[in-house]
Amino acid sequence: MDNYFITRAERADIAGIARLFTESFLSSVLHHCGGKLPKPQAMQDVFGLVYEAEPPAALVAKDGTGQLMGYCFAPVGLSRLWRKAVTGGHIFKWAWRWATGQYGFGFYPVKIILLNKLAFLRSAVIPGKTANARILSIAVAPDARGRGVASALMAEADKYFRENAVVRVRLEVRPDNRPAIRVYEKFGYYPGGTTYDSQGPWLIMFKDFSETGLKENV
Repeated sequence: MDNYFITRAERADIAGIARLFTESFLSSVLHHCGGKLPKPQAMQDVFGLVYEAEPPAALVAKDGTGQLMGYCFAPVGLSRLWRKAVTGGHIFKWAWRWATGQYGFGFYPVKIILLNKLAFLRSAVIPGKTANARILSIAVAPDARGRGVASALMAEADKYFRENAVVRVRLEVRPDNRPAIRVYEKFGYYPGGTTYDSQGPWLIMFKDFSETGLKENV
């Protein structure tokens, strides 16, 4: 059996999660940041907000030495994220750090991110498919792939969803990311629509639980 375990993330894990996200989604990060990597503070601030909005939803996989192998953010109250961004002062902090060069990119990436968000929101509404719970982001370190880490993270996310009586969960994945789609399908997620950003389409997938949040995995 692989020597790793799934646990709740701690604040000290945020820097490692931000690094893993950048490594795992490098082409997307470069696209959004004008072809160059942002300074680490930028991604750390984003994931810091996600963590602070709902700490129990932040899951990590670690090996026996405590080394980060993967992460999953599975919030059940996504609206908390936007409230925290405003009430916690994150938006003002981000604006200050961006303006003072602490993120390492200029106006162009901000424009791309905002336009993508608007396009994403316009095309992402699926009638009759409201889902506040999300698999917001999940990634596994390259040298840890093929060891069931993603499945273990998804199983723990499922447990969290059931504990919170979630009825429906949503995620987005690139249509050509077949390894990820296979994992999601194994846990009962099904295609439910398509949305787009400047890099192309996203496949929207859903998982339905019973009204008590206790439906077993398909």
